[in-house]
Amino acid sequence: MGLWKGAWYLTKHELTKDGWKSLFTLLFVGYLLLFTVPLLKDVASGQRDVMLNWAMDFIYLTLLPCMGFVLNQTMMRYWKDNSYTKKMAYWRTLPISSKQIAIGRITHLTIVLVITQLVFFILQFLILRNMGAEISVLHFVLYAIFWFGYSLSMAVAYVYWEVGHSGKMYFLFNLIYIFVFLAISISLTYFKVGNIVSASLQAIDDGHWWIAIASIAVSVIAILIGVNRIENRLEKRSYSA
Repeated sequence: MGLWKGAWYLTKHELTKDGWKSLFTLLFVGYLLLFTVPLLKDVASGQRDVMLNWAMDFIYLTLLPCMGFVLNQTMMRYWKDNSYTKKMAYWRTLPISSKQIAIGRITHLTIVLVITQLVFFILQFLILRNMGAEISVLHFVLYAIFWFGYSLSMAVAYVYWEVGHSGKMYFLFNLIYIFVFLAISISLTYFKVGNIVSASLQAIDDGHWWIAIASIAVSVIAILIGVNRIENRLEKRSYSA
C-alpha cells in the first residue's frame, strides 16, 4: 500500500468511526462560543477589562487546539485504560508503516480542526455582528486564519504525546501545558503587557495581515517536523500497557 493511500485509509477509518460522536465536539464548540463571544465583543468595542484579559488568552491558547480532537470515550478514558497505546500496538501489526500512521493521524486532526473552527469562527462572527460589533469581514477572516495556524501547530504537539506515549504521560503533558499557559496569561495581565487575542485582532486591523500567513507557515513546518518525530517515536516506543 502506497504512503498516501495507507495514510488516507487510516484517516477515513477514523472519520467513519467518529460518526455521530462528532456531535459532542460541536457541543464543545458551542461551549467555547458561550465564553468567548462576550469577551471578544469587549475587545472589538475597545473596552479593556484588565481582569478578563487573562481569561480570553487562556481559553484561546489552551482550548482552540482541542477542537482538532473528537470528544469520545477513548479520549476521556485515555489516562485510565491507555487506549491509544493499545490502538497503536494493533496498527503496528498491520502492513502499515509508522510514517503512514503519523500522516494519517495528522490528516484526521487537520480535517476535524478545519470543520470545527470553521463553524466556531463563522458563528462567532455572526453573533458579534448581531450584537452590534463593527468587525471587518476580511480582518476577521485573517484573524481566524491566524488562530487556526496556531491551533494546528499546538495540536500536532498534542498528537505527538497522544500516540507516542502512555496515557499517564499524555495526561501529565496536558497538565503542564495548562499550567504553563495559565501562568503566561496571568503574567501578561499582571504586568500589564497586553492581551494576545486583542493584539492579534488589532495587528490585523492595523494592516499587519502577514501574521496570518506567518501562522500558517509555522503550522506547515510543525506538521513536517511532527510527522518525522511521530514516525521515529512510533518506531522506538514501548507498547506494553
